[in-house]
Amino acid sequence: MEQVMQVGKMGNYSEQIVKRKMSPSRMSAILIGLVVIVLVMVVSVYLSGTFNWFLPIAFLCLGLGIYLIWYIIKNAGVEYEYTFVVGEMRIDRIKGKSRRKRLTVFDVKAIDDIGKFVNPETGEKAVDTSKYDLVLHASGDDMREDTYYMLIHDKVKQKHALLLFTPDDRTLGMIQPYLSVELKKKFLHIKRQEA
Repeated sequence: MEQVMQVGKMGNYSEQIVKRKMSPSRMSAILIGLVVIVLVMVVSVYLSGTFNWFLPIAFLCLGLGIYLIWYIIKNAGVEYEYTFVVGEMRIDRIKGKSRRKRLTVFDVKAIDDIGKFVNPETGEKAVDTSKYDLVLHASGDDMREDTYYMLIHDKVKQKHALLLFTPDDRTLGMIQPYLSVELKKKFLHIKRQEA
């Protein structure tokens, strides 16, 4: 389940935290990794009982296995923090609630296009992601109805990018005044369809 939390709400400043839904493929990769680690630990303990010289290797495998299990579980969760400050949007990826990496920074005035990523009527993607060299995933789940796309000028990588994100109404409200006239019309049309 996606978690959205408003952190700040001052004038031209807003923060929003979105928790990324874990995909089934990522969940199964984590489970397979955990099973392999536990199997290595069990085999090393068994071999240490059979061969006395294997005992130091078994202790090493146990210690390393426990550390890897802790590390995988700790870093399984991913969150995105959207920070809007006077016409500039910053998006950070947070892994394990401790490691932060700047995903993108862009001027909201320089957005080339904005819209819903998934057409609510047909369930199809509105934009072909394969046409873009840089696709930034910063959404709770890309295929949800409240996921938006934006064509932006990424200041971090210095190139055009397709951004997928899940803004709440407050974040969208902060972005709207900075959009061009054409994009404001498109944005209002999208909002009318939702109502």
